[in-house]
Amino acid sequence: MVDGVRPRPLDAVAVLVAGGLTLTTGYQGPVLVLSLAAAVSVLWMRRAPLTVAWIGAGSALVPLVLHVLAPDVAPLRTEAILWPPTCVFGAYGALAFAADRYRGAPQWLPVITLALAALRLADWPPLVLRSEAAIALAALSGMYLAARGRLRTELAERAGRVERERLAGEMHDVVTHRVSRMVLQAGVLALTSGDERARAAAEELRATGCEALEELRHMVALLRRDTGEGFGLGLPLPDLRPLVTESACAGVPVELVVDGAPEPVSGVVGRTAYLVVQEALANVRKHAPGADARVRLRYVPGSLRVGVRNSPGLPDAWVTVTAPGMGLLELRQRVEVAGGTLETGAEPDGGFHVEAAFPTGLGPS
Repeated sequence: MVDGVRPRPLDAVAVLVAGGLTLTTGYQGPVLVLSLAAAVSVLWMRRAPLTVAWIGAGSALVPLVLHVLAPDVAPLRTEAILWPPTCVFGAYGALAFAADRYRGAPQWLPVITLALAALRLADWPPLVLRSEAAIALAALSGMYLAARGRLRTELAERAGRVERERLAGEMHDVVTHRVSRMVLQAGVLALTSGDERARAAAEELRATGCEALEELRHMVALLRRDTGEGFGLGLPLPDLRPLVTESACAGVPVELVVDGAPEPVSGVVGRTAYLVVQEALANVRKHAPGADARVRLRYVPGSLRVGVRNSPGLPDAWVTVTAPGMGLLELRQRVEVAGGTLETGAEPDGGFHVEAAFPTGLGPS
């Protein structure tokens, strides 16, 4: 904890309470001085919780040892409300403020010692019962505080990862779309220019744009590394942005849009959805060079819809050669195997659309 390393006003109140409990013990002389010193140490419960817990345990054991060695000098007292007086604060501090530095035995040893010291007073059952109950409640409260602190930290870290993922995705989508237009225009210029020097410059510009897109994708991947959030804002799909970059370098600008709250999908659905986008963009490059494409992922309750739409191609557009892919019939079969449906068809403006619908929810991978 950030503020857990320095005393606060509440700690001063804890010292006063521990001191008041100490005065109820009826001890005098060295035992009283030792018990009061243990009560004062509660002020540093946040900075050195285990040290304070062991001081409290020591203040409980010393009177017992002195009683064995010199029973007339240090007789056991039963007037105390709790024994030892600092047991509540020692047990609470050990389990609440030492969790970030120690786990397991180092935390529990002083608490167990406090509990055993209280059990040594077995001839006074009411005192033992009160003390053991107080130690147990303090330990549970400390564990609760430590768990709540860890949860708060994890939630803050997760929020930071999600925000980083969102910013990285927006940067990739916006910049990729702009640079891909430049790559497309450079490719057209390299194909149609009659000047050899202009063609060389355009080709160099196109190659540089492709390198910039690849470097951007790599940088976004680094920003998203170890986030555990998946694609987009928690989308359980393979990352589609490499397909966007690949199409942009090949001369087809792609806009990526995600709608709806992500829902879990099985591994086979995720892989098939990726395949649908991959094959649809490959067909755009092959059959509609110069077209703009739009990939849209839509989450509705119980369903994921993956759509790829493209505008009409341009007859003289530049585009790289596309390797043969699977046909629509084979793609439809793959989608149906994953439990989905596939719709394809021409658009009124001369473009084309491919849309697959899959069930959400985790199933076979």
